[in-house]
Amino acid sequence: MKPSPRVARRKVLAALGVAAAGVSTACTLRPRTTAPSATAPLADLVGPVGEWRVEQVLPLVAGAVPVLMRTPEGKKFQVDLLRAEVDGPRAVAQAGGLALYLANGGTGDRPSTAVEEQGARALAQRLTQLASERGDPAIPGLLTLSERLTAHRQAVLTPWS
Repeated sequence: MKPSPRVARRKVLAALGVAAAGVSTACTLRPRTTAPSATAPLADLVGPVGEWRVEQVLPLVAGAVPVLMRTPEGKKFQVDLLRAEVDGPRAVAQAGGLALYLANGGTGDRPSTAVEEQGARALAQRLTQLASERGDPAIPGLLTLSERLTAHRQAVLTPWS
């Protein structure tokens, strides 16, 4: 009987690592097969918006759609899209039925930078343009800021850092 060849443990682990990396890459390259999110109509926002840049539009969180942006200098900031309301807290900008609020970790008492406010207004202009081309986006579950504060006050929602 012929003795079986010995394989070094490190070679086996290295081969398993390469195989796992291949599976991981295949998974990330595979097209999405799940149902589109409620923010799918807003996916066109990703990219340049004037001098600012939309990095990502996240799915609905506690009644709001977080939009992750960068200033012209590359600083990160977050704009939360909510349903507009007549008598509620004043938004930084509005686009049709959407109100845009800067998420800076405050409770409405923390000042935002002028550059972030300008970025939110540029985003509102882009949203208005998209709405004129395709109509207002339907986002099920979107709340006003007053509704969000009532329903999700206990939630700790931290801005993009």
